[in-house]
Amino acid sequence: MRVRQRDLGLALGGGSMLGISHIGVLEVLEENGIRPGIVTGTSAGGYVAAMYAAGVSPASMRKMALEMKREDIFESNFRTGTYIRMMFRVFGDLLQLMTVMPRGILNGDRIRSHVDQCTDKKNITQALLPLGLVAVDLNSGNRVVFTNRPPADDVSGTVIVRDIPLGLAVQASAAIPGVFEPVSFRGMLLVDGGVAEAVPVPLARQMGARTVTAVNLIERGSVVEPRGIVQVILRSASVITQQVALRDLAAADLVIHPPVVQADLGDFSHATELIDGGRRAMLEALPALHDLVR
Repeated sequence: MRVRQRDLGLALGGGSMLGISHIGVLEVLEENGIRPGIVTGTSAGGYVAAMYAAGVSPASMRKMALEMKREDIFESNFRTGTYIRMMFRVFGDLLQLMTVMPRGILNGDRIRSHVDQCTDKKNITQALLPLGLVAVDLNSGNRVVFTNRPPADDVSGTVIVRDIPLGLAVQASAAIPGVFEPVSFRGMLLVDGGVAEAVPVPLARQMGARTVTAVNLIERGSVVEPRGIVQVILRSASVITQQVALRDLAAADLVIHPPVVQADLGDFSHATELIDGGRRAMLEALPALHDLVR
């Protein structure tokens, strides 16, 4: 079955810094006159999906990625090492100290500010394409979907949010548990959508896509042994979401697998390599996509 581009869904998966690969995928699609009619994203994929749906070109996103510095979007929740030592002296017991520590190592407010700046503070209702981003509510366990095109039917265990600033939606979708502070919103406590939907193929279907191309960034096979606490958390999240991703990808018509690059959180030195990897993967899959889309 061949479909029109407006019926084509593009689902961009999470993957921390590997999300930069999505930019290369979008570059190739645009160069070949293919523009998805629906775009969905989780975590880092939500970041790219939101920018694209708001009208930010892949070329502009490449420029941003190449010029980005860690401090532009990452902010520690711990003011200084002295602060931690002082707190330890006050509480003494390490387990007691952990109960009063922040709920994330990093504060995600700069992510929200960056997206707001790049999209002229657009609300999701102002997105130029049908857009869906995924988060999870820690209070209820519900999947939370930010979208300007709600599914036609109610979806069990899903809360639909139709009105939210794009920056805040991205911050929530990318709030990796333990790494980023959860986002409080309308009585919910929101974290990374990969907990429920690592590659949002099901969401693209629910939003009306007749065929879905998925971009999967979940690491497969052996990886470098994690060194610090952030790497342990990220690797643990990747292991947990692997099974979720397999379920999601089973519903896709075409899956793109950009090469995995070992890039620490906040390490933008691999941006060119990641973008080029996304380009190569999309170019290899282009004939199959042409077979699906007229």
